[in-house]
Amino acid sequence: MPDTRAQHTAGPQHRTGTTEEDPGPGGRPASPERLIYFSDAVVAIAITLLALELPVPTGEVHGNSGVLHFLREHLAEYTAFLVSFWAVAIHWMIHQRLFRYATGLSGGAIRWNLLWLLAIVLMPFTTKLLTSEADAYQVQLIVYAANQVLACLFFRLAFADLRRSGLLSTSDSAEAVSNTLGWLTAMMLAFLISIPVALVTHWASLCWALLPVIRIGLRSLGRGPRSA
Repeated sequence: MPDTRAQHTAGPQHRTGTTEEDPGPGGRPASPERLIYFSDAVVAIAITLLALELPVPTGEVHGNSGVLHFLREHLAEYTAFLVSFWAVAIHWMIHQRLFRYATGLSGGAIRWNLLWLLAIVLMPFTTKLLTSEADAYQVQLIVYAANQVLACLFFRLAFADLRRSGLLSTSDSAEAVSNTLGWLTAMMLAFLISIPVALVTHWASLCWALLPVIRIGLRSLGRGPRSA
């Protein structure tokens, strides 16, 4: 006779969440904990690499005035570091806020999450490229902005795959998920807008400061993450 208690504990959540592609032990979806811990470690390494790229005074710089002059000369690098740190920090906060609702993992979500991590670990490189002395402003800014846009896109696709696979615990979380994805969408649009703007002006990076304005606009127009 079948064990009715086992059938009861399996519940609809496991039946909808189980995929033929990546079933966990006993046919159940894999736990998201390992992916979360791995993602946290990669993000921490990326932020550390950002800091390691910061220019520091060499032995040729002497005295207080010399150090201050050096810091002023490299203000662009320090500003780019802060922007990238802010971007990575937002990605990490969004990741930990949304993946808490994951009840399992699908193969698609894992792959999109790995591509998201690829975009994250590329940020120290694109940040250094952005502030390099190469006389190619459009290429430098577009590569950096595209890196940010792809990071947002890959994350949205990972989360969308979880939702499509029925691997989200949505009870009492719909509003929190909608609001968090709204910020991710606004961030993606802020960097995306700066790409064509960079073709006509060297002030395209100011578009990134429009993030709060874009978020308010999306909310007021009713273009939340579900309809975006």
